[in-house]
Order: sequence, then structure tokens, then C-alpha cells
Amino acid sequence: MEKNIYFQIENNDFPKVSITDKAFVRPPYVHFERCSEEYILYYILYGKMYLKEGEKEYLLQKNDFILLDPSRTHKGVRESECEFFYIHFSLHNKRKYKEFDEGIVDFNDRKRQQKITLPKYYHVESSEGLLQCHEKIEKIITTFSSHHIYKEQQVAAYLYEFIILLATEYAKSVHSSKIDIGGKARKVIPELLEYLQQSYAEDISGDLLQEKFHYHFDYLNRQFKKWTGQTIFSYLNKVRIERANQLLVTGFYTISEVAAFTGFRDVYYFSRVFKKLTGNTPGEVRDSNFTIER
Repeated sequence: MEKNIYFQIENNDFPKVSITDKAFVRPPYVHFERCSEEYILYYILYGKMYLKEGEKEYLLQKNDFILLDPSRTHKGVRESECEFFYIHFSLHNKRKYKEFDEGIVDFNDRKRQQKITLPKYYHVESSEGLLQCHEKIEKIITTFSSHHIYKEQQVAAYLYEFIILLATEYAKSVHSSKIDIGGKARKVIPELLEYLQQSYAEDISGDLLQEKFHYHFDYLNRQFKKWTGQTIFSYLNKVRIERANQLLVTGFYTISEVAAFTGFRDVYYFSRVFKKLTGNTPGEVRDSNFTIER
């Protein structure tokens, strides 16, 4: 079985964009043959693109993306009607993304998590991911054509965010495929995760989650633990304490204020949870920095 190609992107591999826009083609147009000196990213907005890179052929359809490598020749293999977003970019440090073959990427590998793993080809499926992709594409194109004094830096930042977004969507799909959750719960658990990450300051209870997600809390909790390895409220406490740590080290807020800002109604309980998860009391970290592994 042929393995997929992946790119491993270092944290300091900031892109430099040379050109970007949308294009619309129709028959009899066929993509010309070339070996670019830059990376080229295509994201299909409508229709189909028939492309060959090296010896491998790709059929790209709506919401597919592909990252073409400077070391390989690519060309169209047949005419088609297609609208797509394209972006040509190089790396400031003149290095190449590290390429490797692997069937399934292990996102639990802590060393691997320090780098961005992006597949050469992927289809974006989630509605949230699609919305974010299209928003990011518009930002990249609009900023590139602007006269902003720092547009080069802004476009590079937006592209880097776009790459992270695509890599994140891929990582979520890999994780989802390995979890034994069926039916509607497969969609509900990511929604629950997003809710906890965004609404941690609210008064969240089991009854509230039952009402909001239309599942019995015990069932939600079991499926959530399959997905994350943690119970709902264990995960929620880690989200809250992580945010509390960020607020404490600013030195701008009292411990009571931080507890209230992060969803804890009892400052003494907040202090106990904070100490348990971080090994320090809230007062000890107001002038220090450390992170919590989630």
C-alpha cells in the first residue's frame, strides 16, 4: 500500500509569499508543466483539478488542498473547470520542509508535537474548519494586495496560521479515526471540547451539559474520556487552571479575581486545584512563568 507524504515544519520556518490569488480555469486549459523554485499550495474552491507531481496523479476536488514540492515537476493531466486559491512561497531561512513517508502520524509523540505535521494532500471536512479556511484565504489575498506598510509580515503570519489550521484539521481527523465512538457522539465530543475551551468561565454543570448537548451526562462523560483520556470536569479544570496561570503571572489581578474570571466560585477550592495541577500555590506564581501539559 502506497504511503502518504508528509511535511514536518519547524517552528521557525516562517514563509515568504511571492504571489497569491484566486484563479478560475475552464476547458481547453490544462495546467502547464513546471518545476517551481518555491512551494505552491492549491486549495480547491469549486470544480476539479487533475494534477500530476512526479509519478503520482491527484484528483483535487472542492475543499482539497495540496502542497507542491520545489524538488518535483508537476503538470496538468487533463482539462477541467476549476476555481482555486493558490499561494507561492519560500522559506526565509532557505531550508526545505522535512519530508517523510508515514502511514499514520503519532500525534501523542511529544517531540513530534513541537513541529507542525502537514500532509501533502488532504480534504477538509469539518464545517468549522471549512469556515476558518475560507476566512484565512480571504485575509491572505486581501492583505497581499493592500498597501499596508507591514503587509509582507502580515501575509506571512496569515499563511503560517493557515498551514497550522490545515495541519490541525488533519490531526483531528487522524485522532477521530482511532477513537471507538460511533453515531452522533463523534460530532458532539469535538463540539463539547470547543465549548469547554471557550466557555470555561461559565458555571458549567452536568445538568447544563445534558441540556445543551442532548445526551445524558454519564454517556457524554464516557465518550469524552474515550476521546481525551480524561473526564469532562478534569479537562475543564485543566483549561481553567491554564488560563488562571496566564492571568496570575501578569500581576494585575488578585487571587480572588483570577478564581472568578476562570469559573471557580470558591477561592479556596481554586487554590487547592491550582496546587494539585501545578505544584505551586497561586500566590507563588504571580511573578513566574510555567505551563501545564494538557
